[in-house]
Amino acid sequence: MKELQIKVELQEFLGSDKSVADAAWTSSLDYQKKETRTEGDVKRVVQMLADSKHSVPFESVVFRFWMRIPVATDRQIMTHRIASHSGMSGRYRTMPGDFLKMPQDVADIIKIVEEVEPALAECFTNDYEDICKEANAAYQNTVIYFRDLKNKEIITNDQYKRIREFYRGMLPQHNMTERVTIINLRSWCNFYRLRSKADAQPEIREVAQLMLSEIEKANVAPIAIECLKKNDWNI
Repeated sequence: MKELQIKVELQEFLGSDKSVADAAWTSSLDYQKKETRTEGDVKRVVQMLADSKHSVPFESVVFRFWMRIPVATDRQIMTHRIASHSGMSGRYRTMPGDFLKMPQDVADIIKIVEEVEPALAECFTNDYEDICKEANAAYQNTVIYFRDLKNKEIITNDQYKRIREFYRGMLPQHNMTERVTIINLRSWCNFYRLRSKADAQPEIREVAQLMLSEIEKANVAPIAIECLKKNDWNI
């Protein structure tokens, strides 16, 4: 089996179906009465909240995802403002040297060119690989050279970090990076609804599907997830 380049892990989560129901009951029940509610009550209320698009109680469920993704995909994730993000620092870490391999759908498009101009199609394929490899090699060589100067105390550690953070800019947009994102269920529904659509970029669709798989595998708020899925994640 081919190893996935894009990876998503659900590291932690907070809340449950009961958390969603409890948040809704805060407006109508005192604490003692909430404690008497049954599992059937929880299911009924969660379904009602999802169907009526009463979205705020769903914020009581929170996910913490770790992701390994291309920089270009990372930028799409960062456009979703209702989340908390932490990412790799090119100042404190040497950036990974691997990059996204050409997806099959892109290779299939290039095959169309191959039927007309074989040499040009080969250039398109090779240029992507070669340029990514050359940029990564240049970055790594630069980091190694200036790290040696730092170790010899010819430059300071701060100067070395400055060089490393600046030269990361030469790396391709499809180089891999890492991201931790904390997001509540309401906001994640919006993310998933947009990023799982057929017209979304395949790489961000893969991230969205992996997120859902992680949530379902951990069995987080299964009633809420099923109700929201039934409503096409509109909340």
